[in-house]
Amino acid sequence: MTRRSGIRFLRDSSSLIPALLITGLGAGLAAGPLGCARNPVTGKSELALISESQEIQMGQQAAQDVAQTIGLYKDDNVQAYLAGLGKNIAAKSERPNLPWEFHVVDDASVNAFALPGGFIYVTRGLMTSINDEAELMTVVGHEVGHVTNRHSVQQISKAQLAQLGLGVGSILSSDIARFGQLASTGLQILFLKYSRDAENQADQAGFRYALNQGYDVREMTKVFETLDRLSQAGGGGKLPEWLATHPDPGNRIKHIEQMLDTTHVDLTRAKVNRDDYLRRIQGMTFGEDPRQG
Repeated sequence: MTRRSGIRFLRDSSSLIPALLITGLGAGLAAGPLGCARNPVTGKSELALISESQEIQMGQQAAQDVAQTIGLYKDDNVQAYLAGLGKNIAAKSERPNLPWEFHVVDDASVNAFALPGGFIYVTRGLMTSINDEAELMTVVGHEVGHVTNRHSVQQISKAQLAQLGLGVGSILSSDIARFGQLASTGLQILFLKYSRDAENQADQAGFRYALNQGYDVREMTKVFETLDRLSQAGGGGKLPEWLATHPDPGNRIKHIEQMLDTTHVDLTRAKVNRDDYLRRIQGMTFGEDPRQG
């Protein structure tokens, strides 16, 4: 989910090659054979030119850059709260053994994003814009879904093919070029601009993960309504707003409503946890933080 900034991402087949592939890891990738791997969620065989250990290594490197360049929100209780919720989802996901981490970044933009290997981030701006824990869990589940479906692996693999001259996708993207300030920080693998199919897969995963945790997934439509409204207005921050990195084909809410229609679960007693959520974010700065200049 994201705003204009110096971050460059890869979402959809027209993405660029991250700098991480050009240095270090890139040499091994370029030398390696073309390959496929099974999608842990769908079971389908998909393009994968990097191993799981390389995926994790990329995520770990980018996670260090996130902490240093964007900064984590300085509240241990809030961080522990998100980490607890996220790890409950990850433990029941299709890739429970990844080194999952969940963090709140101190940024005013309305966004959330996933790094390869299981590093999930939610912005302060998003947390102060939604209204309950059920909404938060569908957001976190959506980002976990990108990791379990190996979406970044697929995108990076396509970019690697483009680098090798095999004609899959475009190396450069005008969408990427807008994010200039942080271009040299190694954060090029953030905010990969995924295809509509990938976003639908992540929506399905987020819906399913939150439902399995006992949450009222009817709250998921409220998330998208809020994101659409606030992202277009813009809220400041280093990161892009959500709409800049998540394609909105106009049918996301309709897609969620279709999932609700086929869900045979009584949601009348499902968890929303509005009061507890609002208590946990009490005192969190809304919008730009004057202390950050």
